[in-house]
Amino acid sequence: FELFVPDGCGVVIKNAGNSDYLCHRRYPGGFIVMQYFAAYSEGSGLYIGVEDGEGAVKDFQISASDGSADIRATFYGIGASSAANSFTVSGACRWQYVEGDWYDATMLYADFVKSKADWLPEIEQDGRADTPKRFKEIPFWVSDYIPNIPSQGDNKPMSLSAGSDSYDRNYWIDAVIELQKELQAPIAYHVYNWHKIPFNIEYPHFMPAKEEFIEGAKKLRELPIYILPYINAGSWEIHDAEMGHGINFENVGKHGAAIKENGDYVIEHYPQKTLKGETSLLANMCPSAKEWHTTINSLVREMESELPIDGIYFDQIGAIQASPCYNEAHGHSKGGGKHWAEGYRMMMERINAEKPDDSFYFTENNAENFTKSYDGFLTWMWLKNGQVPAFPAIYAGYIEMLGRCTIGKKKEDLDFFKFSLAESLLYGQQLGWCKADVVYDAKRLSFLKKMVQLRYRYTELFHCSELLRPPKVEGSVAPKVTTPALSFKDDVVMEQIVSGAWRYRNGDKLVIFCINVSEEAGSFTLSIPTKEYRLDEYELSDDFAIDGDICKISGTVAAEDFKVWELNKNK
Repeated sequence: FELFVPDGCGVVIKNAGNSDYLCHRRYPGGFIVMQYFAAYSEGSGLYIGVEDGEGAVKDFQISASDGSADIRATFYGIGASSAANSFTVSGACRWQYVEGDWYDATMLYADFVKSKADWLPEIEQDGRADTPKRFKEIPFWVSDYIPNIPSQGDNKPMSLSAGSDSYDRNYWIDAVIELQKELQAPIAYHVYNWHKIPFNIEYPHFMPAKEEFIEGAKKLRELPIYILPYINAGSWEIHDAEMGHGINFENVGKHGAAIKENGDYVIEHYPQKTLKGETSLLANMCPSAKEWHTTINSLVREMESELPIDGIYFDQIGAIQASPCYNEAHGHSKGGGKHWAEGYRMMMERINAEKPDDSFYFTENNAENFTKSYDGFLTWMWLKNGQVPAFPAIYAGYIEMLGRCTIGKKKEDLDFFKFSLAESLLYGQQLGWCKADVVYDAKRLSFLKKMVQLRYRYTELFHCSELLRPPKVEGSVAPKVTTPALSFKDDVVMEQIVSGAWRYRNGDKLVIFCINVSEEAGSFTLSIPTKEYRLDEYELSDDFAIDGDICKISGTVAAEDFKVWELNKNK
């Protein structure tokens, strides 16, 4: 049987009963991002949804071996460790027979989300009304960091290594300008290390900015290049008093830090070093702590008033696994409940209330609970084997999904770069989040230009449409296998001819894509469900051969090229 797990964009574990699969994750958080699962074989199976519209803190444990799967949801007690305590678990567990596969299970969960979840924003035909039009139209993102100054030591964002420090100090400006001219499309620029404090040290004291950032950002914004700097919006670095900050962890921060049941702070360890040689220790802040809301709101307002920027990246919010907090002084019950998701939503409500009209806010990863709070999710970790577009099948139009990590240890993997771009487009993501030095690589740049221009051409489609069940593809070009990305363990099987389909919410048009990422031409046959695609409502070309419930589209596609079918409503 196959097992669907809501990890990242969604992952299907094939032959799950013999896979020895094991996953134990906290929700809300950036790994198990939704609350449903599916197990199926030969066209039918079981949907398992923990349909909790409040998004209470819970652990999911999923395992599969010896021909079976075990899926457990463990809620944390509300008012935990209090005498004579009782509480009610939110939501309900729904088990339902399902005809089909992961997509059919996803549609069941989508019904729950759209009727009962408290995190879903309102959308119009054009998508989110509160997301600026210019950011809906972004086809491509770059990310990089400004070289260190002496006060920052050797600290840098490790996953962005081999970037600006490999070139001259003006690379972070000049290469992006050159790339924008090559792509002939707007670019959003996710900028790291723009501050004077060391990376992962002295947070949250991000201001003031480096003068070179201010001057460089002004130059970049003369073009359609939008500047969005990084901040960490979930952690306080506990050594900051050593650097003379009057407001520091010891006198302010610790009062808002998330507390374990034993009274310890929730601490994350990072490899960066303070100037005194101590390892970075970031304390997770409790999202219900009003002092933390004030700290981040003040930082955002200061950045927007003093810096030439077009938005802000709120690191960690969608990625941190929720921590049941046991400090009632933060205004929530001890332990479990909805306070983690609700606290961050309250923080962002305050910040969004004064958000500039043309600004874009986004956070790390794609935890569904924060869809209403941000314009975008940085989907950089959609890199696993067996991925399916379950998350965009529900949330496309409700929030922008942007980028994949094709840098770091995968930076030299051309096949992975091309496959990631093609799959990103089919999933409705805004492309990229790579480095601007792609402009120096002719092979990467050639394919990138095709994909960016294709994404840009169909800008309207991806925020006015719904993702359909992906066509089944039979292609003549064999898949390629590459090594895992980031810290993931499984090799990635990369199909070389891939396909996707989208339909406008008003039904006016249906668009089908077929992309060949290989260096050889290939033949293909796409199989799509006739009734589900409502093909009888559209004008079909001779490419479409309908045989009952299935329609097949066959042809050839050139190396590193694509085909698109636009189906208009019958007149």
